[in-house]
Amino acid sequence: MTATEIFGRLSAEQSGEVLNWFAENDRPAYKSCAAMLATRRKLRPVYVERKPRDEKNLWIKESLARPGNADLALELLQVWTLGCNEKMVCEFLDALAIPHNGKGLIDDLPVEPDGERVAKAFGSLVGSYPASAVFVYLNLFTSMDASGWPVLRGLLESNPVLSGESVVPVR
Repeated sequence: MTATEIFGRLSAEQSGEVLNWFAENDRPAYKSCAAMLATRRKLRPVYVERKPRDEKNLWIKESLARPGNADLALELLQVWTLGCNEKMVCEFLDALAIPHNGKGLIDDLPVEPDGERVAKAFGSLVGSYPASAVFVYLNLFTSMDASGWPVLRGLLESNPVLSGESVVPVR
C-alpha cells in the first residue's frame, strides 16, 4: 500500500493525529507541507494557512491522498512513525532480531524471518499499540521491499482492522 493510499484510508481523526503531531512537534515542517501542497494545486499558501486547524488538516489529508503528492505523503508518514512511534518500531524490529540504530532506523532490510516469529511480532504490536499507528507502520514497512514480506502482508490483509478497509483508532 502506498503512502497516498494510507492517507486515503485514514479517517479525518487519524490523519489529524498525524498532522497535529507535526503542528506541535515540527511546526516548520507542518507549515512547509501545507504551503507546498497549496502551491502544487496552484493556490496561494495563505489560502491554506488561514483555515482553522481541523479544516486545514482535512484539506492536507485529502491532498496527501492524491498520487501526485506521494513524495510528501511518504515523508510525513515516515517522520511521524519514527518520531511519534519510535518505541513501537524498535519493539517490532527487536522481536524480529533486525539490527537497528536504537531509534528504529535500519541499514538493510533482511529477508523475511520465519512465519512464526513474524506472527508473534505482529500480534505483539496489534495487542499493544493503536490500530492506526500499527496500520501505518506495517504498511510502510511492507512497501520497503519488492517481495513485501508475504507472511506479514498476509497477516495485514487478514486482520479486519488493519487491512485498510476500516482502520479504527484503538486508544
